[in-house]
Order: sequence, then structure tokens, then C-alpha cells
Amino acid sequence: MVFDLPIRGDKVKPQQVTALHLFCSLAFIGTGAIIYVYNFQITYWGLALLLAGLLMAALTVGRNKWVTSRYVNVAFRVIELLISLSMLTLSLIEQWKFPIGIFSVLSAAIAFSIFWERGAGQQLYIRIDEGGLRMPVTSRRRSIPWQDVERVLLRYGILSIDCTDNKLYQVEVSDTSGIDIEVFEAFCNARIAEGIEKRPKNDW
Repeated sequence: MVFDLPIRGDKVKPQQVTALHLFCSLAFIGTGAIIYVYNFQITYWGLALLLAGLLMAALTVGRNKWVTSRYVNVAFRVIELLISLSMLTLSLIEQWKFPIGIFSVLSAAIAFSIFWERGAGQQLYIRIDEGGLRMPVTSRRRSIPWQDVERVLLRYGILSIDCTDNKLYQVEVSDTSGIDIEVFEAFCNARIAEGIEKRPKNDW
């Protein structure tokens, strides 16, 4: 028997998307300003980077919903990645140690965000089956075997998972209409009873 419980929450939080856009903007503004003031060979490149950072910051703050919308956000991420990789390449050529570190981390973060943010808006689920409880990707603990569970309750749209290590997980289930609560809890209680025998003897 398998139960897939839809839960409330987002895989990608809007404030996380906004924060990375602002971080990129600040990195571009700071680097552009330093190049513009101190490097006379590529002064105009520094000015261009500074203006690009200011424009991104203004759009992120002033038109946040538009910037963080699905397709526009991807376009911004690609632009940010190209700029960051360009600055990383320049830093490697010029042997600027501090910028190498900054733009290496920033490029990796942007590349990861392009992959991660594709799942924005997807419905999150908790899967409960014979093997245990499979938590959503946003959870700190992804898998909970039955031997680690003391009790599972589904009441008023809240799923409570009480574990043997005194940790309590509570999530809001968005739709319980297709779930027979009595059957669900009977299944969980049966699996918990089976899991007790698999616990270390000193945990009984």
C-alpha cells in the first residue's frame, strides 16, 4: 500500500530567487566600480559591469514579480552566468585571487539555481509505503524508516510524525479528500509495530 500526500509549500521560495539576483547585482556593482576606478586599461568594461549590476538591482527590486516569473528568471540567470563566467575568466588571466574565489562560487551557485529553479511551482508530496516515509526535497531529512517512528497522526489536515529521537515533524497536507484516515493510520500503526523489532535492543 502506498500513500502520496500532497503538502503545502514550494520547492523554490521566491525570496531565495530574489536574494541570488540581488547578490549577483551587488557582485557586479562592486567589481565594476573597482575596475572603473582603478583599472585604466579596461575602464569602460568596468563601467559596463557597474551599469549592468545597477540595472539588475533596480529591476529585481522594482519589478520583482516580473523578474522572478518563470521564463524571465531563466533569461536573467543565463545572463548572470555569462557575466560571472566572463569575470572569472578575466580574473584567472589577470591572477586576481580574491575575484577568482568570488566568481567561482557565484558561477557555481547560478548554474545550480538554473537546474534547481526549474522545479518551481511543482507539487510536493510525502510518500508513505512499506519502506517508510519519503519526505519532500525541501525537508532536512529525506527518508524516515519505520523503526525510527513512534507515531503518525493525520488530523485536521496536519500530518504529525513523532520519531524515536524525540523529533517531531509536522506538515500541512493540502488535500485529504482521497484518504481514508482510519485505513491510513491503521497501516502506519502496523508498520510501526513491525519496525519496533528492528530497533537496537537498548532502544526498546
